[in-house]
Amino acid sequence: MDAIENQRSTALEVVTCGRRHGMDLDPWRNDSMFREGRRWIFLWRKINALPCTGPADAPEGTLFYNLQGAVGTPPAIVRVSFSRWRGAWSEAGKLESVEAAFRLVKSWIVDGDEVDDLPRRYRSRANW
Repeated sequence: MDAIENQRSTALEVVTCGRRHGMDLDPWRNDSMFREGRRWIFLWRKINALPCTGPADAPEGTLFYNLQGAVGTPPAIVRVSFSRWRGAWSEAGKLESVEAAFRLVKSWIVDGDEVDDLPRRYRSRANW
């Protein structure tokens, strides 16, 4: 498996989870990522044979994400330096489960929630 197949199979895991919850995420899936308008998110799993899939100390199978896109309201961590705000957000991190990935994709892509309203996740990087 290469990095793109890793992202594709992880996206399909999230689609399958969505179906269990009565929601078809396929209309928002574009190959290995989910997108709507000026927002997108892609997910992947740590695979030890692929060093680019996560930190060396992360257990194999750890679920990671990268989301980016336009937001209307600056997240709380940006409000202290509002003069730097550009109306776009980018963050990466890890998730506890495929269920958590489904909730994040639904919130960010389908519902269009603002950053501070997104479900629980473990953010390791954020840029604005």
